Amino acid sequence: MYKNSNNDLWVKFLAGDNEAISTLYKEFAHDLYSYGRRLTKDEHLVKDCIQEVFIQIIDKRRKLILTMNIHIYLFKSLRNKILEVLRSENRKQSIVYQIAADENNLGRNAEQFMIDLEDEKDTRKIISNAISNLPNRQGEIIYLKYTEGLNYDEIAQLLQIDKASARTLLYRSLKSIKDQMGK
Repeated sequence: MYKNSNNDLWVKFLAGDNEAISTLYKEFAHDLYSYGRRLTKDEHLVKDCIQEVFIQIIDKRRKLILTMNIHIYLFKSLRNKILEVLRSENRKQSIVYQIAADENNLGRNAEQFMIDLEDEKDTRKIISNAISNLPNRQGEIIYLKYTEGLNYDEIAQLLQIDKASARTLLYRSLKSIKDQMGK
């Protein structure tokens, strides 16, 4: 068909002639398919998009304007539709991959959390046992430093020892705990 007859069909379609769009479809379907296959190798996607383009044209008939080149209009519409679908599929795939990765991480993180919690519980028990085996004065300095958060000056004042002795006592207490935990 010639460009003028295609434009005449477009004018008829816009005026409400349904046969005109059918004729336009028959006229351009093959060319649109060939063009669509250059954009994607998925022939089903191309066929679906061609159908979608014509469905949208029919649905929006009242809002469409007279175009000077229906050929370019259809090709551009098909290109936009294919790219829209491909972008949407890429987003969906990306989301699916992200959800799968998150689910795996959640499972691993929950499992790791439980393991860490159990390890921490065991470590606390070992430390608690090691502290309870310390002489009273060493246990007291560990309590004052790490539970009450006192500094060396405050510990020295409370225990009535000098600051250097407080440091030495704490060092020996920690070394003793470390030695017990090593066993």
